[in-house]
Amino acid sequence: LPGIVEEAIRWTTPVQHFMRTAAEDTELGGQKIAKDDWLMISYIAANHDETVFPNPRKFDATRSPNRHLAFGAGAHQCLGLHMARMEMKILFNELLDRIETLELAGDPVRAKSTFVGGLKTLPIRYSLSK
Repeated sequence: LPGIVEEAIRWTTPVQHFMRTAAEDTELGGQKIAKDDWLMISYIAANHDETVFPNPRKFDATRSPNRHLAFGAGAHQCLGLHMARMEMKILFNELLDRIETLELAGDPVRAKSTFVGGLKTLPIRYSLSK
């Protein structure tokens, strides 16, 4: 279950990006960055980087280590990360043993946002275990 939760978080990466301003001149990966340049930090790209995650487009609940950046890092790390993980663990603990079948019942619709991503609607059809 912990692997499913962490991989789901890495896979979906709720916050898609953040903008920052360079505090000083530097170079990163051969790219010169000048003080006051605007930088876009793409969490989606970081969490699907093949140099960090082998086969990054595959959902792998056994992925270890799974050092995703879905909640940011450092001083700007999401304060709600523990709550989000707990909510997902409770959801899966309560549902996985109760659901017998699960299938799409329509087309998923993604949120129309460039900042926070994810599904707006996910129509499903399910049956409960007897």
